[in-house]
Amino acid sequence: MIKKLGMTAAIATLAISPVLAKDEASTVTISKWDAAPVFEGDGWEFKVGGRLMYDYSSFDTDAADITFSQDELRRFRINAGLKLGTRLAIKAEINIGDDGDVILEDAHVKWSPTADDWNIQVGQFKTQNSLEEQASSRFISTFERGAFTDAFELNRRLGVALNAKGERHTFSIGAFGENIEGDAIVDGFALAGRGTYNPIKSENTITHLGASFRYRETGDGQSALRYRQKPYINNAGRIISTGRFADSDLFLGLEAAAIHNRFWAAGEYGLTFAECRAAAACSDATFGGGYIETGVFFGGRRGYKGGKFARPKIDKSITKGGPGALALVLRADTIDLNDSGINGGSLDTYVVGAEWWPTRYAHVGINFFQANADLGASTSGLKPKFADLVTAGVTDENATGVLFRAQFDF
Repeated sequence: MIKKLGMTAAIATLAISPVLAKDEASTVTISKWDAAPVFEGDGWEFKVGGRLMYDYSSFDTDAADITFSQDELRRFRINAGLKLGTRLAIKAEINIGDDGDVILEDAHVKWSPTADDWNIQVGQFKTQNSLEEQASSRFISTFERGAFTDAFELNRRLGVALNAKGERHTFSIGAFGENIEGDAIVDGFALAGRGTYNPIKSENTITHLGASFRYRETGDGQSALRYRQKPYINNAGRIISTGRFADSDLFLGLEAAAIHNRFWAAGEYGLTFAECRAAAACSDATFGGGYIETGVFFGGRRGYKGGKFARPKIDKSITKGGPGALALVLRADTIDLNDSGINGGSLDTYVVGAEWWPTRYAHVGINFFQANADLGASTSGLKPKFADLVTAGVTDENATGVLFRAQFDF
C-alpha cells in the first residue's frame, strides 16, 4: 500500500507543481468558483474535487429472519486534475473508507495528439463497459448500479486505451492488466471496448444506443473467477454465488436510453460467457442480467454528455431562491447465474426512488427495494445466514428494505 500511495502522491505533486513553481511573471486566476475553485495560469488549469456519500440502510428477510440496519460512509473521494494546454490531462482520485483505508481509484494520463476529438489514455481507470459503469456514481438514478455490473466485475484496471468522440458518437478500446490495488497486477489481462451513438440529439430530446465487450483471463497464480451478488444494499452481504470455476470470460452488453424534457428511460442487458477451468469438474456457462427504468424530474432534467449520464440540470436551485429539483424513478433489475450445471441462483430486484436536488452539487434521497432470490446451490462467499439457508435446502429468500443517502460533491 505504501508504494501505491507513493504513486498517488507523485501524481498529485505533478499536478500541483505548476501552481507552486510559477515564476514572478506568471499569473494565477480563479476562473470558476461554483462548488470548487478552478485555478488557471498561462497554458494550464488545475482543480481539486471530491464527493461524500453517507448512507443509512435497513432491510428484513423472510427465511433467514435477518433484521439489519446500519449507517455507512459509502464513498469519500478526493481527486486532483491538471490540464496542460489542450492536449494533456492528468487525474488522480483516492477513496477513504469507513475503516480509514486509502484506496487508489483512478490515476491516469490522457494525451490528445491533434485535438480533443480523440486521445490515448494510460493508467488505472474503468474498462469501457456499461452505460451505468461509465457514468459517475454521483449521477446514476438509483443509489446502486445494476446487479450485473457487480456480478460480472466490471471494474478498474491498469491499462492503455484509445478514446474517440464526435458530435453523435463515442468509441473506446483498451488493453488492461489487473487493478493496481491487487497483489499481482500483471497476472491476468483484459481487452475491452465500447461504442455509443445518438440517433436523436436536440435541445429537448436525446436518444442513446450503445454496445460494449470485455474479454478477460486469469493468471496462473490467480483463483478461478466466480459470479455473485447481494440484495441491493452495499453492506448486506452476498445472497447468490456460482462459486469459483472459470478461467476466462467474455462479456457482451447492450444499452439504450432516452431523455425528453424532464422524462427519461434507460435499460441495459449483458451476457457473460464463462469458460470452465480445465481442472474443474464443470461446464462452460452463460449468465445474463440487466435492468430497465423510467423516471421524471420536476424542476430540472437528467444530464447527458459524451455517451453517458452526467450532472443533472436544475432549473432554479435554493441558492438562487428556487426549490431545487425532485427526481422520481422506478426500476426493475435481474441477474441469472444458472446454466450448464452451474446453479448460482438468480435475483430480481425492484426499486422505487425519490431524490431532492437543492443544488446541482448536493442531494438527499430514498430508495425502497424488494429483492427476490432463488438461492442456488453454492455457499461460496455468501453472507453466513444466507449460506445456512442453502445448506438447509431452502430455495427462496426475499429481502425488503430502504436506503437513505445524503450526498455532496465539489
